Amino acid sequence: MLHLLAMTWRREQGFTLLELLVGIGIIAFLLLMVMPSIQVALLDTKIRASAQAYYDGAQQARSEALRRNTDVTITLDDANQGWSIASGGPLIAIKAPESASRLSVTATTKDVTFNGLGNASAANTVKFMPGDSSQCLASGPQRCLQVQVSQGGQVRLCDPSITTDGDNRKC
Repeated sequence: MLHLLAMTWRREQGFTLLELLVGIGIIAFLLLMVMPSIQVALLDTKIRASAQAYYDGAQQARSEALRRNTDVTITLDDANQGWSIASGGPLIAIKAPESASRLSVTATTKDVTFNGLGNASAANTVKFMPGDSSQCLASGPQRCLQVQVSQGGQVRLCDPSITTDGDNRKC
């Protein structure tokens, strides 16, 4: 009797090879099912981080111009994926392009200068998209963002896919 109890105890302690293979197969199938949505979410995060970084930089350039009561320029560089802020030569801040890698970043103009009143030298729209911009269409899987700088100095982060009137995320 004691021998039978010992045998049943050993059988209850683990998995058979078949059970382990079925479990691994189910996990692999589930990972393959969610992989495309994970890739879209990661690219969405990269777009959001890059757009937010440029938005923060433009806001910083404007506030520095107001604080110093002088012209401060934000300049896009590195294929529009990095930027720097300068006031008459010396750099105030710089943003490396690492968060914008593998993105397509287009801008109306590379340089925007804010004066001591906070007004911008030119209106500027900076678009942050994946390499394949067709993914940003209304029917596409990707969410693309824009940073708009008006000549009055207002800096906005907006979503071009939103069309609802009254929604403050609308471009």
